[in-house]
Amino acid sequence: ASITTSVKAMESSSVVRSVEQPPPLLFDATERQERDLEDNNYFVDADGNSYKAYSLAWRYLGMFIDCSSGDDDNNNSGDDDASGSYCTRKVLWAAYHDPGYKGGSIGEYSFYHGGRWDAKTCRAQRGWPFTRCQRMNCHEAKTSFELVGVFKETDGLVDWTEQLFKHQGYCLWGADVEEEGQSSDSQDGNDNESGDYNFMENVRQSLITACTALDGFVDADGSAIYVDTKPLPGGDMTYGLYSDAYCMTEASGLTWSDYLKASGAGDDDESDYSSASSLNRWNDLLSDYKVCQPCRAYSRVRSNEGGSNSGDSGSGSGDEDEEWGEDDGEGSNEQWGFDCNDDAGYQNCNQCYKFESQTDMEVASTADLEAATKQGTILAIKLADGTKYGKGQYRAPGHVRHVLKKTAVYLSSATVLVGLVFVYVRYLRKERRRVNNDELKDGLTVATAAPGNDDEDNWFGGATTKFSNFVYGTHDDELRTTDVHVAAGEGAVVDVGEKAAMLAMIQERDAKLSQQEELIEQLKNQIESYKTNQETESTNTS
Repeated sequence: ASITTSVKAMESSSVVRSVEQPPPLLFDATERQERDLEDNNYFVDADGNSYKAYSLAWRYLGMFIDCSSGDDDNNNSGDDDASGSYCTRKVLWAAYHDPGYKGGSIGEYSFYHGGRWDAKTCRAQRGWPFTRCQRMNCHEAKTSFELVGVFKETDGLVDWTEQLFKHQGYCLWGADVEEEGQSSDSQDGNDNESGDYNFMENVRQSLITACTALDGFVDADGSAIYVDTKPLPGGDMTYGLYSDAYCMTEASGLTWSDYLKASGAGDDDESDYSSASSLNRWNDLLSDYKVCQPCRAYSRVRSNEGGSNSGDSGSGSGDEDEEWGEDDGEGSNEQWGFDCNDDAGYQNCNQCYKFESQTDMEVASTADLEAATKQGTILAIKLADGTKYGKGQYRAPGHVRHVLKKTAVYLSSATVLVGLVFVYVRYLRKERRRVNNDELKDGLTVATAAPGNDDEDNWFGGATTKFSNFVYGTHDDELRTTDVHVAAGEGAVVDVGEKAAMLAMIQERDAKLSQQEELIEQLKNQIESYKTNQETESTNTS
């Protein structure tokens, strides 16, 4: 679909920015905004104190096309005497803060990877499992992390991904550790061009950075065709073909794959540009950062046992104030041994600081998020005031399968429990009630005591005596009186005191049975409610 409509809407709305009246900034706390933005120190609290680096997290939101910047020094080309509108591709990302951070560095968090939560970093802490293990879940709709700000990279992907890949990416993709059958210093092997880190770095170096005319490739009318980065929904990207030198209007009926076929490159990366399959792999790997990541880089593999002179406390913590300038974002040893020694020679580098200091990073405006939301290319994000932008919470590969499997287990367990309750109510409880009634009836009918010589009615003397007996009703749970004839026998009398005691036992049992029935009914209602909620969650996830 063409982006022309979106561009025209942007040009005619408040999305177009004015130098004289800049739009609101998406940054927490107006006071520190006025005080600290001139110094490019975004990661501070309302009092101007820097957040601990291990308490900070971030996630990638996606890209959008900005046709209102009014300059031509970013990723575009064009004629100076044209309309003056330039469409730059810009990156959006968000930073968060964990207000509950206790100083446990990486060991204080579990990370979402491969469709599940991995808590091996938490298990490395001394005192586990009695230590804090917070899910790093700023990518979820319900999270305890607080938004620090939304930021944009105005130069597009190249500089931003350069900083990301050589620091955090190098370790997140495992190039910093040795695994069986791989090289001594890299998971994917520094000489293995198909490894994740090397693959991403090679694609990055060949990224298209401007609206560029494709040599020898024209449309049906013989007009030139241009290419530039095309943001896609969910934070993905590809290359789009455009009919104008500003890459504002997509060429009708033409795709990047069409150009590759026409140029003879096919889908094998034989041209100077990346193939469609390579761009798909790029999107898959870059999705690792759509999941909440710590600002402080770490390794997924524990490289050593750690030490006391690390983390966030004491000297050499790496989270002291000097890291924001003098130390260039480098940290000391991670206290539990999850050290990231990156491709640029840094240890446990602060990735958010690198974005701030080494790229053309700016605070995003509401106009930026409005434009990105209209284009439908960024993931959902909710600001502190509750305003929502973008669409869709990111779900890592395997999440749906994991949820369905978990739901199936819960539903099976609930079904078994309901079955057991049904058997108890329908059969066992009924049988127990019948046996108890028979026992109580026998106890009420005959009792023994010494006969009284002065009361002929109590002396059976071989005759049959008639008396009133209390019997428990089996249908309406009421006590009724019935006449019972008892054959005379030696020493057999009716003990009224014992009958009263039996009556009290019946009443007490009835009260307990009523309580059991209420509890069983509550349990059945809870199980039905749980099944309904699980089915709803499974449907929404799918």
